[in-house]
Amino acid sequence: MLDISRNRVPTMDWLKTLIDALALLRYNELQLYTEHTFAYAKHAAVWEHASPMTAAEIREIDAYCQKRGIELVPNQNSFAHLERWLRHDAYKHLAECPDGFEHPIAGWRTCGGTLAPTEESTAFIDTLYEELLPNFTAKQLHIGCDEPWELGQGRSQKRVGREGKHLLYMEFLNRLFALAEKHEHQAQFWADIILERPDLVPQLPKNVTPVIWGYEADSPYAEQCQIVADAGFKGNFYVAPGAGNWNSFGGRLDVARDNITLAAREGHRHGASGLLLTAWGDNGHHQPWPTLFPALIMSAQAAWGCPIDDAALPEQIDALFYPDAAPGHGAAICALGKIDALLPQPAPPSSFLHTAFFATEEKLNDLLQSIARHSLQAVENALDQIDPTGLDPEIGLSVKLNQYAIARCLRIKQGDAPAAQESDVYESLLQEFETLWTARSRIGGLAESLELMRAVEH
Repeated sequence: MLDISRNRVPTMDWLKTLIDALALLRYNELQLYTEHTFAYAKHAAVWEHASPMTAAEIREIDAYCQKRGIELVPNQNSFAHLERWLRHDAYKHLAECPDGFEHPIAGWRTCGGTLAPTEESTAFIDTLYEELLPNFTAKQLHIGCDEPWELGQGRSQKRVGREGKHLLYMEFLNRLFALAEKHEHQAQFWADIILERPDLVPQLPKNVTPVIWGYEADSPYAEQCQIVADAGFKGNFYVAPGAGNWNSFGGRLDVARDNITLAAREGHRHGASGLLLTAWGDNGHHQPWPTLFPALIMSAQAAWGCPIDDAALPEQIDALFYPDAAPGHGAAICALGKIDALLPQPAPPSSFLHTAFFATEEKLNDLLQSIARHSLQAVENALDQIDPTGLDPEIGLSVKLNQYAIARCLRIKQGDAPAAQESDVYESLLQEFETLWTARSRIGGLAESLELMRAVEH
């Protein structure tokens, strides 16, 4: 499942290249995670700056997948994560909190992200399915429905007060299941909310597919798979580990490997019907594309019951993604993927260096209090050992983004003010980021990703 809603929508050529790799790895399903990046005919205001997938492009990719034994499954988040819709006046009336809400992690948000669980919202989603689904040959549909943060804070507050959040959530979920069935599709959905109430899981219709996600080395797959299997879904649920490369510039290779291994083991043990690798793009999708490659290989190995061979991974990356290039790409990508493990995570899922790049001077100074200078120097030395000369330019960009972040950490650690040279390096990085973005990703979303990079004073 590739996130195409956090600014990066791949070009058609690059998407086909990825699909060719998926076919060689024996993947049999692809989803393009969509919030607002399908070009719905009557909703141009939502996607006009996003370079969305068009109906004709979806049909082309669907046929391309079919020829390679891959099912292209439609994916349209249908409850939460709809900020891109609900911030527009034409859709605010559908929101649980039209004028904003207090996000438990991010603080105050100026617009809603979750639909009010009403018949009007159901009818709206129905119109989206009606236009989207005929472009796919698949008869599955991922309806999303994860993280409805503000449910119960706005229009449904009184009902939630009387009945509880989860019963109301289940009611709207069943409406969406009915829509999928109306359009002759079997629904997949994120299981995070319903797993908060294990007693409700047996009440789910048995023709839907719960998808259990978790992105850390200690995600509770064993417990959650057991709950779903015991509720009658053995043979009809997915485990969904993460690629571990979002909120990072080089990928969290150790976390991804352990998370994928755990998900596959518990999925096999409890009768999961599939493993859905999730490749997210939170907070601007700043990670370059090569950071995804290790997880694609590791997930294929784990899902098919093969051991993950760390020593062979660099050569496998070269063979799969750089067959006509000189060797060394895989080694550099794997070396990059090990950098984040040298420093603590500020908060999962994220890397210290990614956080350091975007943090204010004050916040970064606080984060550095518990980290010794020699630990930072060890990271600097490890990065200096990665030579991207002659390799994929995006690998070089990953190295440079991390080098900028660690240099900033070292400078703040010793109490120095920013030098003019730091600003010059920063501007050069942004220019390179912009140039390389368009090699594999569409222009839509680039301006927003750059704006996020410029938002903090450097």
